[in-house]
Amino acid sequence: MNKNIVIVLILVLALLVGGYFLFVGNTQVPVQDNNQTNNEPINNPDNTPKEDDTIPENSTTTKTYEIIYTDNGYSPNEINIKVGDTVTFKNESSRNVWTASAMHPSHTVYAGTSLQQHCSQETNEAFDECKDSKPGESWSFTFKKAGTWGYHNHSFANHFGKIIVE
Repeated sequence: MNKNIVIVLILVLALLVGGYFLFVGNTQVPVQDNNQTNNEPINNPDNTPKEDDTIPENSTTTKTYEIIYTDNGYSPNEINIKVGDTVTFKNESSRNVWTASAMHPSHTVYAGTSLQQHCSQETNEAFDECKDSKPGESWSFTFKKAGTWGYHNHSFANHFGKIIVE
C-alpha cells in the first residue's frame, strides 16, 4: 500500500515540475531593446551628441525578439509584438528550417503573393525565409503589418507557431 502512495506522489511531482517548465518555456522576452531616447548618441563612445547620429524625434521604440527552433519545434511558439518589431528565428536543431507564413505550402497570408512570386523578388517583403537555414544559422523579419500571423517550418510543416502584431 505504501508503495502505491509513493508512486502516486512521484507522478504528481513530475506533473507539477513538467507543467512549470512548459509554462516557463513559453515566456516571451525581447533579446534586444532598441530604446534610444531622442537625441541620445548612437555608437558614439565619447557620448558627444552629433547631429547625424541621433534618432529622429518621430521615431518609435522597436524591439527584437528571438524564437529558437529545435528538433521539437519553435520556442516560444506564440509571441505578442508591436508593428516595427523584429523577430529573429535561430536554428538550434539538427536539421534545416525554412520559416514561412501560413498557409503551407503557398505562404500567401502575410504578403498576399504566392511563394513563387515573393521569393523571386530582390527585396522580400513577405514573411518567408524563401530558403533553408542550416543548423546554427538564423533569419530575421521585421513586421510592418498588424495582425495575427501564423508561421511554420516549410521543410517540416508539423512545426508551427503564431506571432500577434499589435
